[in-house]
Amino acid sequence: MSSFFSFLFSASPFFSITLAEGLILLGIVLWAGKLYRERKLESPGFFFPLLAFAVSSITTAFLSLNPEVSMRDTREVFLYLIPPVALMLKGEWLKNGVVYGGGLAAFLGILREFFVKQERLTGFVGHYMTEGGLMMMAFLLVFSLILFEKASLPYFLSLSFITIALALTLTRSSWVGAFLGACYLLYKKKKILLGIFIPLTIVAVLISPSKIRQRALSIFSRTNPTNVERINMWKIGLRMAMVKPIFGIGQNMASRVYPDFNRKGLPPREIPHLHNTYLQLLVERGIVGLGLFLLFVLWAFREIQKKGKSAKTLGALAILIGFLTSGFFEYNFGDSEVKILFLILLTLPFMNKREVNHDKNSAEVKAL
Repeated sequence: MSSFFSFLFSASPFFSITLAEGLILLGIVLWAGKLYRERKLESPGFFFPLLAFAVSSITTAFLSLNPEVSMRDTREVFLYLIPPVALMLKGEWLKNGVVYGGGLAAFLGILREFFVKQERLTGFVGHYMTEGGLMMMAFLLVFSLILFEKASLPYFLSLSFITIALALTLTRSSWVGAFLGACYLLYKKKKILLGIFIPLTIVAVLISPSKIRQRALSIFSRTNPTNVERINMWKIGLRMAMVKPIFGIGQNMASRVYPDFNRKGLPPREIPHLHNTYLQLLVERGIVGLGLFLLFVLWAFREIQKKGKSAKTLGALAILIGFLTSGFFEYNFGDSEVKILFLILLTLPFMNKREVNHDKNSAEVKAL
């Protein structure tokens, strides 16, 4: 498929969810046609537990406390077809879409900050936590490329803009995910680098602008209002999980029933979600849904590990670490833009062998 389509496919989540979903739907149509012609399914192994998770999500919606409300969320299942669709595309251009698309989105978001004063940078996606999740993954991919592929000026420029944008989102969960992912990459490069990176990070936090410094230090505060709210909602969420533990109460239902369980009126009184991917899945999709999600990420981690030590492979592993870590403090798997980019980046390591085989086959055809 064309280089431009591949570039746009991975760059679009930084700019427009409508564009991203439109490209995915077009990609699914083309993939379905290819599957029909060749009668051969090419996909990473982790696609199958992901598909099982999608099926269980539809089942959960039917068994929901309010099936009509939950069924609206089943539109997301087409996103789980991203791995085989992405595998048809050009890996180098998918990578460039994240590096340069993410860098451009970060630069324009920073530029906008000078004209439209915001407390937290939201970028083109309209929400600082979504922007934080996207920038975290872009940061880890570009950082991996610099460490293990080439330290080029365009990569450094992209990394600089992405880092600044990530900082300005003030999204602590994404900061922690980026930090741990970066620690993993530096450990794989040379262990001694960790002894330099960790103190430098501490110094950078201490000398950063006050709003960034205070936000970072608040991670360790027991009295910070948002920390207290998270602890309250997690306690209430655990009680909610006992209502229907096997298949859950249904998608989009946690926010609706939360006030009924928050009888003491603890803050927050109302929630959009439980700010924890694992607890949210347990409450809304039950033990089955959470179990299949964990099977998917563990399968992906193990399978990617076998792909060697390329920049894309190590970057994907770092992104998994960052994504799973930030998921303890944010429902990042429920964010469409973040989910799209996450699945694209997990597929990148599987494209090297496919592209080599494709080039080999093309050469053999020409020789004939």
